[in-house]
Amino acid sequence: MSRSKLMAIVFLTWKAALRYRFFWVMLVMLAFTIGGIPLLVKDDGSAEGMTQILITYTLSMITAILGAATLWVSAGSLATEIENYQLQMVVTKPIPRWQIWLGKWLGVMSMNLILLLFAGGVVYGMVEYRAKKLTRDALEQLEDRDDQEIYGIAASSQIMPYEIDPETNRPKLDDNEQPILRDIQEVRKDVAGIEEKRLRNTVLIARASIPITDEIRVGNNEKLDGWIESLKQQYLTVRLRQVLRMKNEAEQQRGKKAGELSQELDSYEIRQAEIKIEEEIRNYSQVIIPDGRVTLTFRKPRGWKPADDERMILRVYFEDPKVSFKNDNRYGLQLLCGPTDQPNVVRTPDGLTLDARTRHEFQIPTSLESNREEGDRQSIFDENGLVSVELMNRDQGEPDRNYRAQLKVPFLDNRGRPGGEGVELMYHEGGFAKNYLRALGIVFAWLGALAALGLFAASFMSFAMSAFACLGVLIISFCVGLMQDVVEDGTVMQTYTEGQRDSSYVDSYAVPAFKVMISMIKPVKDYSPIEKLTEGRSITWGELMRAYGYIWGISGLTLGVLGSFILSRRQLAITSTNGGGS
Repeated sequence: MSRSKLMAIVFLTWKAALRYRFFWVMLVMLAFTIGGIPLLVKDDGSAEGMTQILITYTLSMITAILGAATLWVSAGSLATEIENYQLQMVVTKPIPRWQIWLGKWLGVMSMNLILLLFAGGVVYGMVEYRAKKLTRDALEQLEDRDDQEIYGIAASSQIMPYEIDPETNRPKLDDNEQPILRDIQEVRKDVAGIEEKRLRNTVLIARASIPITDEIRVGNNEKLDGWIESLKQQYLTVRLRQVLRMKNEAEQQRGKKAGELSQELDSYEIRQAEIKIEEEIRNYSQVIIPDGRVTLTFRKPRGWKPADDERMILRVYFEDPKVSFKNDNRYGLQLLCGPTDQPNVVRTPDGLTLDARTRHEFQIPTSLESNREEGDRQSIFDENGLVSVELMNRDQGEPDRNYRAQLKVPFLDNRGRPGGEGVELMYHEGGFAKNYLRALGIVFAWLGALAALGLFAASFMSFAMSAFACLGVLIISFCVGLMQDVVEDGTVMQTYTEGQRDSSYVDSYAVPAFKVMISMIKPVKDYSPIEKLTEGRSITWGELMRAYGYIWGISGLTLGVLGSFILSRRQLAITSTNGGGS
């Protein structure tokens, strides 16, 4: 393949993009997004909240704008050049059609790379500027404070005001056996940097989750699966009777007589009842009754070697099932953590109360002093690399509450597997800069798939039709939840009559089509880096590679092969009787 021919196609793509007014409008919108949104949005008054809003809104809008521009340019450049016979000079050369398609895609993606790096770089600079400004502003506010006040603030903020002997890890003493104070300017800088440090430990960080195991114990220290199965067998017969009674009542309402009523349920009804009751039991398993407990086990990541003074973050979220909104109520919840053979070596204070519907974070040391004299340390993980986290419902009620609350901790995901948002144990995996770069990498992968989609549509449709089709695909992508409901029900009718599902001839086409679309769209949507970025979660290199493997390796490659094949079958070099091309 001639490099000059490929570059000629890339040049034509750039030329076409710059010719569109729409493209320039997108650029103006991009500039407004970067510069204007941080001035328009409201935050909660905290540095963390402002930074999260800045990252979320700017990156979301940048992705949307570049995505729209990508679809427009990719579809427009190819379709318009085919309609106006501008590709004639290219196809008359010995160059395969798939190389034309590839050149167009490279042209669009080279523009995306420049624009994304520019926009992403500006956003990153704004985030860093705001973070460092916190320290500068705090230094100005502390200028009028006297030294003793600064030392007092440092001590209350767990900042060591004394010089530390590196050998003994204790404060240095003067001739009068008094601790030696650190230089006031250094202490002042540490105090001024408290808020920035908090920001970099919560948002501007990359924290990875420690995997949770299937070893979950509930109730009377029973394994979760066994507990669920025993309750299922206990209540299934009662549930089937209820379903049969409701079925008979529905039949009577339709005019059936007593002798004509169904005497048993069909296999589909029985299966649906089993699924429903198991779902209810799993949901109930996440509810901790007063004085009850649930025990979770986490496995130390392979290859992670924490430092002695390193700390993990235990994030906990719970709800009061009786209250469907966030209020000022506080509930007693105690957390215990440690090796599986010593599960309570780390614990929250007795009598601690927390507000519901809020993510609470607790620092958990990775090792503990086992012998203060010798300085030996004991890992919080056992010999198998496991650590236990126990949650105990210590709620005693409040003056404005006349009940001891049950606390729902969602430690299961939507599929009933361990890994819900209720309990999460995280460790410091890396810095914000690398995490941010990996997030931009996933956004770039999305743009590559959109470019492939636009070129695929333009390979056999006009510019107007391809733009309309791409818009339709984007709309459909937001309906994955509805399509999943249809696939689970097996029909688009959403009705049920006389012991069998109502169906339509449409189902034989719609259900398989929805399955295919879900399998292609949902995994792409699952790779959403923005939410992880704002929560300080690590976007690993493995996740980045998997994103490219699916988005480009499967979705993009499929669209590329189909688009190239269709383009190779399409007549491009058309000549007219008057010698012109149009």
